[in-house]
Amino acid sequence: MTWSFGKHYWRLLPGGLVTLVFAVLLQLGAIQPLEYAAYNLLFAIRGETAWDDRLVMITIDEHSIKQLGRFPWSRQRYAELLNTLNKNNPSIIVLDLLFSEQSRDDPALAQAMTQSGRVVLAQAQDRTGFLLLPVTALRDAAIATGHILHQASRDGVTRQVPLTIHQKPVLGLAAIQAYKLVQAPVALPKLDRPLWINWPGRVAHIPQYSFVRVLQGQVPAHVFNQKIVLIGVTAADVDSLITPFDYSPPASGVYLHAAIIHNLLQRNALHVPQPVWTWLILFVGSPTLSWFLSQRRELTQLLVWATLCFGWMGTSIVLFYFNYWLPIALPLTMVTATAVAVLLSDRLQINALLQQQVRLLWQKYQPDLVNHPSRLAALSTEPTHPLWDSASSMAQLATLAEQFGRSQSTQAAIARSLSIGLIAADLDGTIWFCNPHASQWLLAQTGELLATCLVPHWLTAEQWQADLTQLMQQQPVSPREFQRDDRWFEMKLEPLTYQAAITHEYTEADGLDGLLLLLEDITLRKQVEATLEQQVQEHQRLSQLKDDFLSTVSHELRAPMANIKMAIAMLKIAKSDLERERYLKILQSECAREMELINDLLDLQRLEAGARIYSPETIDLQDWLPVLVEPFYERAEAQQQTLQVQLPKQLPSLVSDQPSLERIMVELVNNACKYTPPTGEIKVMADWSPTYVELVVQNSGTEIPPADLPRIFEKFYRVPRTDRWKRGGTGLGLALVKKLVEYLGGKIEVRSSAGQTTFIVQLPLRYQVPDTIEP
Repeated sequence: MTWSFGKHYWRLLPGGLVTLVFAVLLQLGAIQPLEYAAYNLLFAIRGETAWDDRLVMITIDEHSIKQLGRFPWSRQRYAELLNTLNKNNPSIIVLDLLFSEQSRDDPALAQAMTQSGRVVLAQAQDRTGFLLLPVTALRDAAIATGHILHQASRDGVTRQVPLTIHQKPVLGLAAIQAYKLVQAPVALPKLDRPLWINWPGRVAHIPQYSFVRVLQGQVPAHVFNQKIVLIGVTAADVDSLITPFDYSPPASGVYLHAAIIHNLLQRNALHVPQPVWTWLILFVGSPTLSWFLSQRRELTQLLVWATLCFGWMGTSIVLFYFNYWLPIALPLTMVTATAVAVLLSDRLQINALLQQQVRLLWQKYQPDLVNHPSRLAALSTEPTHPLWDSASSMAQLATLAEQFGRSQSTQAAIARSLSIGLIAADLDGTIWFCNPHASQWLLAQTGELLATCLVPHWLTAEQWQADLTQLMQQQPVSPREFQRDDRWFEMKLEPLTYQAAITHEYTEADGLDGLLLLLEDITLRKQVEATLEQQVQEHQRLSQLKDDFLSTVSHELRAPMANIKMAIAMLKIAKSDLERERYLKILQSECAREMELINDLLDLQRLEAGARIYSPETIDLQDWLPVLVEPFYERAEAQQQTLQVQLPKQLPSLVSDQPSLERIMVELVNNACKYTPPTGEIKVMADWSPTYVELVVQNSGTEIPPADLPRIFEKFYRVPRTDRWKRGGTGLGLALVKKLVEYLGGKIEVRSSAGQTTFIVQLPLRYQVPDTIEP
């Protein structure tokens, strides 16, 4: 813990010094003028809002003084005004006037106040602290009294007023307390805290009427109905008051109480943080910011400074709209001062570290440097001012760099001549070396971030982060292979550790200084691997064909032979001609089955070897196809199937090899009869176009699964679970059909859906013998 603090305590030092300086400035009040300026600026940004419509003013202005004579007036004038207002039913009448001396007109004014029963009077105190109370008669007639004391800030703006002094409310609060008694209740703030004024806007926007006009009945009566009527002096040079919206010319003091009444009615007085928060920001914020900014890049420091300053300003402006006044000058100046202090501190540390690096490099690599007396003398010279003289340190580093550059150039030339792509980057991913192959393949340049060259064209962001994490943890990273067009590449990430660590600091990877990326063109190797893999697959295919052949042939040969053997045995003991004839038919059937298997194997072998001889001839499909299908009618009828031949009225002649075509159609119709259930339907159809003819065999009641369709023409392949009647088969028929169709220059297609299977054979109208047949 002690070591850690000793290592990092200097990062708190700039912030600590700033904290001490600002603590003194706060005590001296040096920051306050800036806060006042920010206060006024916030109102200017927010703009004006409407004054509460329950407030009306009667002003003693220049026009009233000109009409009624020199001010102050006789109290009879105020009695007349109250009598006039009593007819208009106001909620509360507030007189921002002092009646601390007795007058012969006091009884008349007291009587008018008594008749109203809703008059609030003002009180004050002189410079000696003596209270200036209304005369007893008037005080007894008033519903309440309130003080009109306030103290402006240094710039002349009144920002806060005490709600009570010696348990006496301020005039605006007294008015609201009286308003609560005669009208709707109003929630009041805590009375032991000052009220921070939230000025709505210019005072000229308050509904206000001249004293003399009201007295003369020139103002409609309804404007005072159920209103709080505030009466005060607004004539120029009398009780001047500066507000954020009225500073040249200033307003009058009576408007302060209008603002207080407005804030209490609207419950929108400003909320100001307690002083303890100011000291907390100062003593915690500055050292924390100092610790965070230290050893950061200047751009990062600038971004953090700008983010904090503009973020705080934006937050303050937004909160001001919600009636919260945050200090602005102190946080902004504190953040700026801390950033400057950190920048200076970092600069001093960089200079000291630079000089230390020069000494360490000189001590470690002096024997390897090229002898140049003047340059070596410059390296051995100590700077005059270790902390401030960075120019001499830079000159020494330049000399070292020149010497190191020679060996670096040699290594770079070797790296550029390699047949693989090579990239060297720092731990943050910045590329500082890139040879031509890497630049060509990855479109990378020195100074760029390696991640931008790899993601997303070569690696995903997740793969890059995973490999980088493994590298940081000094774990081996598995190579990755990529295919780009017709070329293959292998990418490797390896750790980069310098030969000698000359600094006293270590990275989080415990000595890892960077990373190397190697990209190798492995197209030739992949081609060799692909060739070998194809050979292996072909060997496996041939082996599987051999196994299938042996399995199928052995089964298909044994089964007929077993049946023949059984039929011969039964023929020997047959007692009647009928039985002997039956067993002879079995012998003939099994012999035909054995010959069919042998013929299929021989025909398929001849086709694959290209040894079969074809004789093209003209075939009249209109006559030939029905004759071909005719033998199957009896079989279909015996199996309760329907067999139909559907031909167009005009069908062109086909030039092809008739035996091969017969073999194709017989195999397809035979399969249809074999796999069509009772009551199923078999159709043999034909169609044509100017260049080719289509022969179609369709049967219902059975369906080939989509997964088996691509393999239906493979040798020895039989669709699982489709031979529900156990008719058997070799799996060679459709393979032989496809070979025959291809050799006749055509193509065959199978479709199976909705309980139907359709084989479509498409043949050219003019026979063309192919050169070769693909096995």
